[in-house]
Amino acid sequence: MRAARVDALNTVPYVTDVPFHEDVAGTHRIKVLYAGLQPTDVLRVRGIYKNPPFPHIVGGEGVGLLPSGQRVYFGHSLPSSGAFCEETIVPVEEVWPIPDTADAGQVIALGLAGIGALIPLEEAHIKPGDRVLILGATGPVGQIGCMVARRLGAGTIVGGARDVARLEAMRAKGLIDEVVQLGQGDDEAALKAHAGEAGYNVVLDPLFGPPAEAAFRVSAEGVRFMSIGTRAARTMTLTLHELRRRSHIGVDTGIRSPEERQAAFDRLLAYAAEGGWHIDTLEFGLEDVPAAWEAQNGSPGAKIIIKVAQNG
Repeated sequence: MRAARVDALNTVPYVTDVPFHEDVAGTHRIKVLYAGLQPTDVLRVRGIYKNPPFPHIVGGEGVGLLPSGQRVYFGHSLPSSGAFCEETIVPVEEVWPIPDTADAGQVIALGLAGIGALIPLEEAHIKPGDRVLILGATGPVGQIGCMVARRLGAGTIVGGARDVARLEAMRAKGLIDEVVQLGQGDDEAALKAHAGEAGYNVVLDPLFGPPAEAAFRVSAEGVRFMSIGTRAARTMTLTLHELRRRSHIGVDTGIRSPEERQAAFDRLLAYAAEGGWHIDTLEFGLEDVPAAWEAQNGSPGAKIIIKVAQNG
């Protein structure tokens, strides 16, 4: 079967023929229609995150068909199977039914990225009138975070990112109320200008590092600061004085049970249907995986989707 594979650390995936996977007890065999490219897929190949054995088929999430023809989403294929391949093997508990009419790209965007935004924002217990800051707002997690915050009753939603044109487009769509352009030399001053009188009550942080430090320093006492990623850096420095009377929580949705994650996913599908949500996506064919890989290494501002099945 056709698959996108990497053979060593710090290399780029390429498409080749590989044997079909063997059956494994407690799993489903899935015909892959579309797969999603994650930032963590790139980090794995860089040797930074959960180093895979090589050769390694890229990916772990996607939309496909069971042998019965049922359409499903999967978020965690077996590491030995990947997702950028014509068929994959996925534990039964990680295979979740989806409507036949659901757009595959939107479903994948709401999967790992969506759950990564929903669970921390729910656990932040957003209150009416809260000023909510979404860092990295133009990316898939950020876009979904803005929509989730609105759904959960946020008062004012502030989007922070480097691309001001994308931020303004989000404001025009009603996804955010205020815009903060980051990366212009003084993130703390830029964020403070939109922090209101008391500061941010809730922060969703997929960046960490200097942008998160700046946001923390202009947050309100009692802030629920939810860090979920390290796109900017892997460390940050704060004084005890800055931490006092504030809550900083590192959230890892991947350790939640499949049942909890599936329930969150189902809530997201319902919210998206009710609210007419749309997450920006970029679609590539399987043969174009090197270009998709290059895009993910930049700041695509969209969920990257790989069309695997030639007639899917």
